[in-house]
Amino acid sequence: MPGFGKRVDVPGGRRRSVRQAVVLAASALGISRSVSVLVPDLSEVGAKLQGRGLPTAGERLLISFGQTDLFATVAWSSRDECGILFDRQLDVGGVAQVQREADWAGVMGLA
Repeated sequence: MPGFGKRVDVPGGRRRSVRQAVVLAASALGISRSVSVLVPDLSEVGAKLQGRGLPTAGERLLISFGQTDLFATVAWSSRDECGILFDRQLDVGGVAQVQREADWAGVMGLA
């Protein structure tokens, strides 16, 4: 996963946006299937998903976590992880909302 969120068109591959560590259960809904996933980190532009039977690069999906639903495209996929790019960038308030939901899941013993 060394390339997730990093620019590959410049030396050093600087990240386009800062990723925030979260632990959040989510659903990834594709055209032909739905998969339960874990979101270990996200940024305003995308997220990493972990789980089994994840979609492959180029697939479109609807990702649902907490009160947030976003359309996304799978940027890369490996065995049990994939990186997605949101169609619509989250604003700072959206990232903060997801972090609060992740914190609440931890308090409840779900994460």
